[in-house]
Amino acid sequence: MLKRFCSCVLVVALMSSSLVSGAEAGSVFTARRTFGVLFLGGSALMAKKAIDLKRDADDIFEAYRLARNAENASQLFDRASDRDTKSQMSVGLSAILLVSGLRLLLDSGLDNNIPKIDRRIKIDVSSDVHQKKVGLALKRRF
Repeated sequence: MLKRFCSCVLVVALMSSSLVSGAEAGSVFTARRTFGVLFLGGSALMAKKAIDLKRDADDIFEAYRLARNAENASQLFDRASDRDTKSQMSVGLSAILLVSGLRLLLDSGLDNNIPKIDRRIKIDVSSDVHQKKVGLALKRRF
């Protein structure tokens, strides 16, 4: 188990280091790269969980086929069906995380080209004591 985990960490490190060119002076840890690696890790975990759930569903189904009474068989069939459904959902989620992680890693070079937008709002307050008026103006540049 530890050997597999270390191998996965090494592969992710090699993949992320190959995406960065040596001439870049920016940070290696950008938001897109970080989330991309996290999504790829989540995809691997969900794929592992899907395999485990499928194996459990197969084992429970074998026990269902060997069941002697109807009540026990019904419970075993429900458990096998539940595990099989969870396995299929884990495969789907793993695929979504894999595609999202790859997309984030491949588009990670776009982080430096994000335009800075001035989102400040200027508030002007004016008053006239003689006319008993207060003026309030909100200004924003577009």
